[in-house]
Amino acid sequence: MINRFKFNGRLYGEVYDNDTGIVNLNPTIEDINNSLDLFVLNSGVLYLEQNEEEGNIPFRLTLYAEKQKYLVMFGKSNPEVDDGVEVRTFWDDTRASGLVSLQGDLWDNRTISENFSLVRKAFNEFYQTGDIDQNIVS
Repeated sequence: MINRFKFNGRLYGEVYDNDTGIVNLNPTIEDINNSLDLFVLNSGVLYLEQNEEEGNIPFRLTLYAEKQKYLVMFGKSNPEVDDGVEVRTFWDDTRASGLVSLQGDLWDNRTISENFSLVRKAFNEFYQTGDIDQNIVS
């Protein structure tokens, strides 16, 4: 089965002074990596979502970036959880507990990464396989 994706996002700040955002209904791995490059030093939100197709439960990978801090959330449908969506994030027990403001919301500091290569790995793996190893997002 070939994974087909929708890819979109928005950068905030001086880098992006128009309102078009990033939209690609059939991205390549190069498109994804080129867009990810924009988020290394800039703030914004980026989504990669599988297209809904018969027999396919769409999954979504979201990046929140601000001040070189990154939150990646992998969401997938799961009827066994309360709201029907299972969400996995980075989790680093070596980071101090507490809350960090990112994109206007408070997040557990242990879900934040400052390692952009981990973000890139998550997006590339999701694009190539349709899932992400639970060692990356748990």
